[in-house]
This record gives sequence, structure tokens and C-alpha cells, in this order.
Amino acid sequence: MVMEMLPPQSVSEQTVSRSRPVPAVAKLAGLLTPDLLVTSRAPLTAEQVTALNGIKAMKGLTVVSTGTAQVGAQRLAAMGVDASGFRPFTPRETASSDALWRAVAAGEVASSYAARLPLSTDIDVNGVPLRVGALASFGLPGANVVVSRTVGEQLGLRTDSVLLTAPDRLIKTLKRDIKKILGDDAVFQVLRPVDITYRRPATYEELYRLSAQYCPGLSWKVLAAIGQVESGHGRNVGPSTAGALGPMQFLPTTWAEAGVDGDGDGTADIMSPYDAVPAAALYLCRNGAAAGGQGLYNAIFSYNHADWYVKKVLDLAARYG
Repeated sequence: MVMEMLPPQSVSEQTVSRSRPVPAVAKLAGLLTPDLLVTSRAPLTAEQVTALNGIKAMKGLTVVSTGTAQVGAQRLAAMGVDASGFRPFTPRETASSDALWRAVAAGEVASSYAARLPLSTDIDVNGVPLRVGALASFGLPGANVVVSRTVGEQLGLRTDSVLLTAPDRLIKTLKRDIKKILGDDAVFQVLRPVDITYRRPATYEELYRLSAQYCPGLSWKVLAAIGQVESGHGRNVGPSTAGALGPMQFLPTTWAEAGVDGDGDGTADIMSPYDAVPAAALYLCRNGAAAGGQGLYNAIFSYNHADWYVKKVLDLAARYG
């Protein structure tokens, strides 16, 4: 079952307010689906950011700082962000929590579930003592730990990346326009779902194999294992005790953000395997599954926040021929 972010009350407003005034964070006006994460080998200039914003049909862009950080005993990917500009690019449950983004703006850490940092505790990050103010799913590579841009500077993160969306443009033409601004310094990470010909496979195995193409690097066997654990390949479609539905057991609130029309019939149907299995592949991909290894482990953990679940899925995946 794809789990939701912790409810807003799990982000301690008292923790934020007793240490410093809570900064203003812009109200969420809508969600943005990220198309590209573009990283420059050289620090971005204000002129370059302005030019990127001016690209034809650009719908949204936010500058982020990236790097790795020593967080307690873990080495984790970290992002420094502008809370108001970054939140629309995250999944609905995460984007909607005002308390979470005020915690980030106030200088606290927002941790991904996969990082498994203890909520409302102080932790050393690159030698800087910070409080873990929120847990959430960010659905983006490199976002195990999210902090404000100001804190990112203290941690030594480089202001070298932009997260952007221009859904009316082809990825190849979007890349071309970006390279005109950043030159060969631009490194692209494509986040937009891959275009795959719509069709309805005859068997679940064929469906798992086709859907895995949405996430190059993800084995179809992982999707098959999740399908087996969640519903017995569509034999038990819920609702579960938590309210999850369909062959891949999505919560309706998660489906509102993650659902896709996999067979081209014009509807993203949580109960349809032709929609639910591709949606699961994309959900895993947004959480780092394509990287394999620890990235795959973290992605499955994001799907259902339990170590036993991850181990069961990986064990089943290894059994498929």
C-alpha cells in the first residue's frame, strides 16, 4: 500500500515557534509536475536563471542547492530549497502541509521517509546541529534531506540546479533551449514520464514488463512482486483497512497525484491494472528506483514504510524467472 505523508500535526508547530518566528510561506496555488532537474557544473548566475525562466512555455521553475550531507551516521543526498517555490513540485500530501514548509523555512530539516530520521529530535548535519521538523515523501531524486536555501549554504550545498516544468514542450526541444543558456555545463535528469504506446496487455506478466519501461532501470520483477504482495495480481483489490484500492493498493489521496491513464481510454482508474501498474512504476521511479541498490530499497520503502515489506518484495522479485 502506498502510504501517505504523516498528517500535518506530526510536524511540530511548537518546535518551530519556540526557537524563532515562523517565516511566511506562500499559499499553495497548485501543483506542478516536474519535467527536468537540470544541474550545472558551474554555479548558476542570476542572468542564467532569468533566461531559463524566459524559455518558451515555461510553466514553473525553482532554483535548488544540491549535494550530499553527513547526517548522523548516514551520508544522504540533500537539497536546499525555497519553501514557497519548491513545494508545488512535490506530491499532493507533501505540498499541502503548511506546517511542513514553515518548518523548512524556519531552518529545520524535512526528511524523506527512506532516510528514517527521528522526528522532533536534534541531529548533526555536516557539523551543524539541526532539528528534524518533518517527515514526508518528496518524489524527487536527491531529496533525502530537504532544508532551506540559507541552511543549504551553511551545509556547503552548491546552488547549481533548477527544477522546472514546461509540459507543452518536447523534452528534446526543452533540452536544446536550456543548452543554449547553460552550454555544455548542463546535466539533465529527465523526470517526465516516458511516452509509451497505449495498449492493454493480455497477461499480468506482459503488463508488468511493459510498465517497467516507464522507469528505465526498474526490473519488471519488482512490479510483479509488489502486485503479488498487494493484491495477488488483482485477486483482492480492497478496500484495505486503510482504504487502499485496486491491484496495486493506492490510497485515493495518493492516486489523485500519482494516477495515470496507462491504456489511453481517457480515465486514470485506480481499479484498472492497465492504469495502476504504470502508476506504481512511475511512483517508484520518482522515489529513486531506477538507481537500483539502496535507491531501489528506498523507493519500495516509500511505497510502504516498513522494512519487512521491502525485504518481502525483493525476495519475491528474486524468485521470478
